[in-house]
Amino acid sequence: MPHLHSHHGHETDPLLERVERGITGHSHYEPHSKWAGVRHKFRKAFAEFLGTAILVAFGSGAIAQLVFSPNNSWFTMSLGWGLGLTFGIYVAGGVSGAHLNPAVTLAQAIFRGFAWAEVPIYWIAQFAGAFAGALIVYITNHSAIKAADPQATIGIFITGLQSKDVSTTAAFIAEFLGTALLVLVILSTSDKGNTPAGNTQPLIIGLSLAAIGTSFGYQTGFALNPARDLAPRLFTALFGWGFDAFTRQSWYFWVPIVAPFLGAIGGAFTYDLLVYASGPSPLNN
Repeated sequence: MPHLHSHHGHETDPLLERVERGITGHSHYEPHSKWAGVRHKFRKAFAEFLGTAILVAFGSGAIAQLVFSPNNSWFTMSLGWGLGLTFGIYVAGGVSGAHLNPAVTLAQAIFRGFAWAEVPIYWIAQFAGAFAGALIVYITNHSAIKAADPQATIGIFITGLQSKDVSTTAAFIAEFLGTALLVLVILSTSDKGNTPAGNTQPLIIGLSLAAIGTSFGYQTGFALNPARDLAPRLFTALFGWGFDAFTRQSWYFWVPIVAPFLGAIGGAFTYDLLVYASGPSPLNN
């Protein structure tokens, strides 16, 4: 979600503009404790960590309910991911811009002037947050997970081919397309020259993720986010499922990493090529 401050004259979201005025309105910040100083220095990273943890906790938590309860469906699981994204954005948006997704951060750096120096910081925070979100879900469902077949529960945390009829190529296309659509919604609802969503943007973006999951998600489980899949995949490898988390389905793990990065670039390129005229962009310069 691009509630980010621009260093190159790009538009900013009203929510972050208000927050930034409140932060920069003081010429000098003096922390009242050591922790306050640390928090001030790493506030954006902490926000990305917490927002991503909320996203994965709600999303993977919804998958756990689908696995363990007969009263849930693919739609309720998709809605869980969408609402988790909405909540995560509201928690982090006014501080970090709430990317919550390394692919979104990359697209922001390429097309909206997000500082490249901050990209690795955001990525580390997002991967750590996704790992923490997986841990929350594991602790909450520990007894049920231990009593179930590991092959039935690994899907709570990671994505993969949902059917023998889905090829790796089809899965790559689905991940690419889903991420591109998500980024298109993010950029269009941030564009002051289009229909900016303002403070309702988190809800719109969350609903778009739920819609993508409902309409395009069944092939792969719709990762659309390298941190959302890779960090929980590492978690499963360390907490009982072993290295099979990476080798399963003919080393499928690379698909939800590479395809979302390329999809985010493709979605941003498409929007800027056909619609965006409100500010600087590689296609407008």
